[in-house]
Amino acid sequence: MDFNATENQFAVLAESLPQLVWSARADGSHDYFNRRWHDFTGLTPEQSLGQGWQNAVHPKDLPHVHEQWRIALAHGAPYEAEFRVRNAAGQYEWVLSRAMPIQDLSGERVRWFGTSTNIDAQKRAEEEVRNLETRYRLALEAASLGTWQVDFERSEVVWDEETRALHQVSPEVPYRISFEQAVSLIHPEDRERVSKLIAAACDPQSDGHYESEYRVITPDGALRWFRSVGQVSFASDNDAHQILSLSGVVSDVTAQHTFEESQNLLTRELNHRVKNLFAIANGMVSMTARTAKDTKEMASALRGRLSALSRAHELVQPVNGLGHGGSEVELARLCESVLEPYAQGSSNKVVIEGPSVRIGSNTTTSLALVLHELATNAAKYGSLSQAEGEISIRWNIHDGMVDLLWKEMGGPIVESPPQFEGFGTQLSQRSVTGQLGGTLEREWPREGLQVHMTLPLDRLAT
Repeated sequence: MDFNATENQFAVLAESLPQLVWSARADGSHDYFNRRWHDFTGLTPEQSLGQGWQNAVHPKDLPHVHEQWRIALAHGAPYEAEFRVRNAAGQYEWVLSRAMPIQDLSGERVRWFGTSTNIDAQKRAEEEVRNLETRYRLALEAASLGTWQVDFERSEVVWDEETRALHQVSPEVPYRISFEQAVSLIHPEDRERVSKLIAAACDPQSDGHYESEYRVITPDGALRWFRSVGQVSFASDNDAHQILSLSGVVSDVTAQHTFEESQNLLTRELNHRVKNLFAIANGMVSMTARTAKDTKEMASALRGRLSALSRAHELVQPVNGLGHGGSEVELARLCESVLEPYAQGSSNKVVIEGPSVRIGSNTTTSLALVLHELATNAAKYGSLSQAEGEISIRWNIHDGMVDLLWKEMGGPIVESPPQFEGFGTQLSQRSVTGQLGGTLEREWPREGLQVHMTLPLDRLAT
């Protein structure tokens, strides 16, 4: 074989390739670079031969290049390394350098032939993807969002760490679970609705958008609300849309639902109180008219009762962010303030007796609400609706509990307990059992309603 002809063929091939082509002797000393190397680096042949080419390699990458080249020379194995090379403009670009050993007929290595391919655009794209993924993950963490994906081909759901944390999934549960297992975690009352929304999003005629809110009972027994938003990926196959996957994010919206429920309850309570206010005013007019001798006396008494009602309202104002209202009060003072509008002009109508009990700012409103509801109902239907009617509120303390009895007398005869519980009654029950941590029981003897409440002292003091 004509060695010179072979060398010439190599030179022609090397000069025609788009890569940076080079060769080295058996000992690793570089003895050839094609024109593209010189154009790219700006180095002359004299500057590149031997070990001179290393001057174009980034200083931080040079140790790695040396090590990979040393291993290849020692074992006669293919050489491969990624590193940065300084171009003629003085900027560094990434290259992928590969070389193969050439052996003679006796099997002895005689040369190395290699290429360096510019992969700078690929490396920059990979870096951009990594940066994008980092920003994406930070955004998800800041918004407390988890990600998920439904693999319809395998009928599996893949969750990320945040989604698992939101659902308080056991560490034994894998990141990839069956679709049926994922659905089983949803509250039974919400499963069918969620399944229908997923099916609707997977309809080829739809835009593939999925959005739902559902409940989950976490392992600790808490009820949590979640909002999930996703998008279906379709693949066109012979004009038919094939469903590939459904990917999306999930967030915990329990606080939002709790706030909305509180707002709805507050609105209902406000409406109820406004209605009761009119009922109270109407009852005051009737009570005052029965006892007043003339219009002047009636107007004076009515003004006094309305003023007392206003003072009671100020006393039971809830604590707000501005620090107004809601200060600690005595139980007796609270009862007097709430009942004072009904007791004016009749000293024996309301009796309040009991030892000193301090009511904290957080529970004043709740207890006042209960007393207000009882007084309102008494004015509309019970003992306060009659001129001779009376109310006694007595309590004692034992075993860290306040035992309070509300007793009505002298009102209309009770033929039977009411068959319907209004919102005010339900609200009172919820306030005592929920916010005050106590109990409330009603009895209906013929002479009038009796309400027995037990309230924890430590809860009342908060």
